[in-house]
Amino acid sequence: MIICDNIIFELQRIGGVSKVWSKIIQGIDKTNLDINFLEGYGARKNIFRQEFELKHPLIYERSPAFFRRVAKARQKADIFHSSYYRISKNAKSNIVTIHDFINEIFPESFRDRALARMKKEACLNADKIIVISQTTKDDLLKHYSFVDPGKVEVVYNGVDEEFYPDPWLGHHRVDDKELKPNSFFLFVGARGTCKNFSYALKFLQANYNQGLTLPLILVGGGSFSEKEKRYARELGLPSSAIRQLTNVDNNLLRRLYSSCQALLIPSIYEGFGLPALEASRCGALVLASRGGALGEIVGETDYAFDLRSKDDYLRVIAKGFDNTLAKQERDRLLVRSQRFGWESAVKRHAEIYGEL
Repeated sequence: MIICDNIIFELQRIGGVSKVWSKIIQGIDKTNLDINFLEGYGARKNIFRQEFELKHPLIYERSPAFFRRVAKARQKADIFHSSYYRISKNAKSNIVTIHDFINEIFPESFRDRALARMKKEACLNADKIIVISQTTKDDLLKHYSFVDPGKVEVVYNGVDEEFYPDPWLGHHRVDDKELKPNSFFLFVGARGTCKNFSYALKFLQANYNQGLTLPLILVGGGSFSEKEKRYARELGLPSSAIRQLTNVDNNLLRRLYSSCQALLIPSIYEGFGLPALEASRCGALVLASRGGALGEIVGETDYAFDLRSKDDYLRVIAKGFDNTLAKQERDRLLVRSQRFGWESAVKRHAEIYGEL
């Protein structure tokens, strides 16, 4: 029997890890594998878990998730695959999925150190380690030299079917903001240290200085902070230069990706970079940082920011966003995005279970 541990749904109400896990287990649930799902009663608070039912049996855990996340599970199984760094001491084989090494590379709190310890402990006891990019695999082998490279498998994330080219044809009103195609830049998700949001603001400033006064639309990532507002003022950006949208579902996000001048994702570090893939699938121009996991998604391109080169965004701006070159880049990204799919990710998971 295979047990898939859904504990991530109790640890996140919304988030990239729980989204990825939801896609994998929905696909696995459609197979004829002998599989059970393990979860606590609080799992339904997660917005992704609310969207589907599972046909295979559910095993419920009653103790608080806080205690279960730090303790080894006791379930007997041929394979125990946890969504978030748990193992079962009674399983014949354990699988752990690793998404990134942000906690190790950019530790900012006790929580980061605690998660790093949990991750290391899980890898010490894993018979197979699934990573979501070659970058994450490289980081894994760098930080955990005890890991046998033969145990590590790269399985790329996919992209939801709701994402495809679907631009607005004219003016559209969102949250009392009037938007039209190619009239804004887009930034999606968290804006912490690794996301390099200050670089996006300097990019925006440079465009304003050159007369391209398109606003930057923020989706998610929490409220625009006083620190961020202060930095924007220091750059001379007017308040109208940055707008934030709330309650954005996939349908609206698809229209935003499809209608933006470009998605900005100048991250210092990503384990994968799902917004870059979603935007590419919508036919958007993606301005990502060069190399790393983002480079695995967008490939080699002159439209990437080289963060080692001072003010490289000026070079990218000079290439233009509304010309033949930019259209060719959008077309290339759309084609490349077809390499990544949830169906192939689920298939590889099922194969790994079979191999074990």
